Amino acid sequence: MRLFVGPLGVLMLAATTLATPARAQLLANPVYVSPKAPTGLTLAADFGTTAQTKVNGVAQGAKPMNLGVRATLGLPIITLGVGAGRFDPKGGASTVTQFPADAALKLFSPPLVPVGVAFQAGIGYAKLDSTFKEYTVPLALGIAIKPPTPGLSVEGWAAPRVQLGLVSASGNSTVQAGYGVSAGLNLGLPTGLGLHAAVDWSKLAQKATTGLSLPQTQTLVVGVGIHYTFTIPGLPIVPIM
Repeated sequence: MRLFVGPLGVLMLAATTLATPARAQLLANPVYVSPKAPTGLTLAADFGTTAQTKVNGVAQGAKPMNLGVRATLGLPIITLGVGAGRFDPKGGASTVTQFPADAALKLFSPPLVPVGVAFQAGIGYAKLDSTFKEYTVPLALGIAIKPPTPGLSVEGWAAPRVQLGLVSASGNSTVQAGYGVSAGLNLGLPTGLGLHAAVDWSKLAQKATTGLSLPQTQTLVVGVGIHYTFTIPGLPIVPIM
């Protein structure tokens, strides 16, 4: 939940539609990272839910959810992704559509070595109503272990990150900073079909500017999903997720 201090219109906005948690990249969805991501096109469907939100140290009752899809193009050195999600803030507020995009650089990910390291930068956008917008920028360093497992691909990963957010409401705007960490597991079959799951924790510092005040927030999010990887002719083939 957010608390806005300022013009009457901003206060009314906070009282109605802005009961949202601290951000990952998408509201109520983990920041997914895959340092050992395969080459090819991966399509994913995600479900995320907010397990806990604290505002200035006080736990909140609402547990927002997100249903989304992602498309990720895995190249030998970089990975590019886009997607969309439908965010349900609960508590009587309307659902909204949100959009993520990200790019990852594989710093260390030899095909025959079980360890991978990647830097990932992303951006998430949500317009909660006509006067409120937010952009979220996670900057993460992911580390993965992908041991050889014949017949089943297993990638366990963790990614600490710096979290930045630009919030704009009724002509006022501010940047909120914090940090977070996500960790997860990717499972895959030789056919290209796979499952993924992750948990995400983030904390954003309190920030106040003229006409706009954001509280300190902590959020714990969990997510699960299914994905399928298509190989692309001409790209080197590496083990799937």
